[in-house]
Amino acid sequence: MTTFAKIHNKKNFSCCSNFQKMVEGKESVLYALPFCAGTVTGIFLCGHEVFYSGVPYSTAMVSVSASAGLAAASVSGAGGMSRETRTILVIAAVFFCGMFCWSSHSIIGFSDNGHEGRGIIASASAPAATWLKSGIDSLPLRDYGSNALIKALVTGDQSDVPADVKAAFRDSGASHILALSGMHLAIIYLILTKILSVLGQSRKADIVRFVTIICSTLFYSVMTGSSPSIIRAFLFILLRETAILTGRKTRPVNILCFALTVQCALDPGVITSASFQLSYLAMCGIYFVYPVLRDLYPAPVPVLKKVWDSAAMSISCQAFTGPLAWLLFGSAPVYFIITNLIAVPITSALMPVALVAVFLYRMDICPDILLRAIDFSTELVIRCLEIICTLP
Repeated sequence: MTTFAKIHNKKNFSCCSNFQKMVEGKESVLYALPFCAGTVTGIFLCGHEVFYSGVPYSTAMVSVSASAGLAAASVSGAGGMSRETRTILVIAAVFFCGMFCWSSHSIIGFSDNGHEGRGIIASASAPAATWLKSGIDSLPLRDYGSNALIKALVTGDQSDVPADVKAAFRDSGASHILALSGMHLAIIYLILTKILSVLGQSRKADIVRFVTIICSTLFYSVMTGSSPSIIRAFLFILLRETAILTGRKTRPVNILCFALTVQCALDPGVITSASFQLSYLAMCGIYFVYPVLRDLYPAPVPVLKKVWDSAAMSISCQAFTGPLAWLLFGSAPVYFIITNLIAVPITSALMPVALVAVFLYRMDICPDILLRAIDFSTELVIRCLEIICTLP
């Protein structure tokens, strides 16, 4: 009995070690991409007009049977087959799993009713969203366009943004700033991380930091409408903070692939969203290209280094998102580097300052100089983007 226990424990340890190696490596790409490919195949089969209405049911039955059979074959034949064969079987199983996710999604009808009823978090965040929007509208700024711009930056509500301002952001290549994206949640995450760093490095502090960051970012994500790019950013934060809390290594490839798989599994239809596609392509540029470009700068001048880093970030994102943006919208910004060097720093600082101003104004203690600074910043951003749009 003791010998059996030792053998059993040894096998468990070996399995855990192999799993850990797989998680820490780049093999996650081999599972995320087939899952997405299976989802796209399911969308084509279940949504194509030449097929009859019963296709989702037959697709679900075939895909779940194939996925289960291939997974069982890879496990049962693990000792007698090569690693390459087992990997192919697992990839095929993951492919059919993605197909099943969409077909079951289509059968249940989630794609028809959208995101209705997000639950307790949505109910709790709706009054907060209304309070925040009304607070921004009530700020006594010189031009109401400034209020509308801040509301769009903070909450994603572009309903009051003037058409000429939207055109300036679009034509200059700053649409990702005006539209609520992962960048906005990243700014909030950085602010929370800086504030909570005062707690120290104890285990209790780590738990408090984890709970505070996850609850705050989840609340903000739901409050602002749960756009695909925002949910992508939240999943990245959740995975990174979970890895930190559990003492695991945070590898960009694993975070990217796992978040992609989870988001497609929870809402398969999101894979057809331009926001979803552009968001993940931008992260590919940040993870794979940006580190290379960032390290090319040789001079140790801090100010110039920050300028180079910002330019490298813009180039990295544009290298991946530019072709798709051209395919979807028929245009691509020429001066995107200049746009991001000017607009991103200003709007990144404007968001937290505007939030502080809203709270202070609600308490009737907001200094006039803070409001004037917000006025100046919003007018500066708009004016700079308008000038960029006039460049040949």
